[in-house]
Amino acid sequence: MKLQTTILFLFFGIFLGIAQKGQNKEKIKKLKIAYFTENLDFTEKEAQLFWPVYNTFDDKNFELRERLNTIKKELKYMDDMSDAEASKVLDRIQVIEKQVYENKVNLTKKLRAFLPARKIILLKKAERDFNRKLMKEFRKRRRE
Repeated sequence: MKLQTTILFLFFGIFLGIAQKGQNKEKIKKLKIAYFTENLDFTEKEAQLFWPVYNTFDDKNFELRERLNTIKKELKYMDDMSDAEASKVLDRIQVIEKQVYENKVNLTKKLRAFLPARKIILLKKAERDFNRKLMKEFRKRRRE
């Protein structure tokens, strides 16, 4: 399994080097599907129920992260920002962070309807592990 994971991330590195920015999301999504499939051992029925729910969650999470990134770009101009403007930005950040949290809670509620709790916990671990490997590969590529 570790060999398969290593090969998977080797291909990811190649894809990352070749891919255009708009294509990265889809390639990362494909790698995530492969990683989850390998690590979560879903039954056929669980997989059929899981992927539509998870993809909806993931798309919403991506949109929320993009909104946060837009705000972070605005923060480059903090020196010119009044306290009132900073307060408004902080309020926007808190609204989005709350939506991210609610999205995660909603995912867990939906998954509990058809997945055992153990697999939901394994999913959280797989997400964390996948993101760590993704960031490690990204940092490695950035240094090169």
